[in-house]
Amino acid sequence: MSKKRSQKAYNDVIEFMNPKIPPDIEDEILGAFATYSIESDMTSQNLPDFYNDLQMPREFTKMLNVQNVCIEDTNIVSFDKLLKNTFHLLIFMNNAEVIDTQWSMLVVACGRDKQFPTVALRNHVLSIKDLQKIANGINMDNGALLDMLSCATSGKRVYLTWLDFSFVLGKLGHLVF
Repeated sequence: MSKKRSQKAYNDVIEFMNPKIPPDIEDEILGAFATYSIESDMTSQNLPDFYNDLQMPREFTKMLNVQNVCIEDTNIVSFDKLLKNTFHLLIFMNNAEVIDTQWSMLVVACGRDKQFPTVALRNHVLSIKDLQKIANGINMDNGALLDMLSCATSGKRVYLTWLDFSFVLGKLGHLVF
């Protein structure tokens, strides 16, 4: 990979992981957050109502791991984490068609669509075995897909979700925001 492309790839990751959130979006998120934190700390139990106030569809917000927006080892919501995660969800909502198309290719390539025909596309979960099946099907080294899994889950899980895959696409610079 050329140095220029390598630098662009690194910049794509940094830009996605630390996005410049437009002031109007930040203000709207802050307003909703304030509703739940005026008299006491906002907790993870307030999240469904918070996202409802922002009119964000449950099909997206249910995918978020509440610990990703809470202060470590508590159920108290961190505004900075909530702001970034909510903005990422907005990016995923705006790019859902792109994400769905590419996710669908993975789901079909490993055969989960036939194995679990009643599972909605975004609810499929790809295991290491599924990723290996995909890699073998395209004569690709298993290592690259396993690296993607490790990158997507920070090495914490041995399966990949639609949301994990969305983060990978964002880090690669494939999502518009």
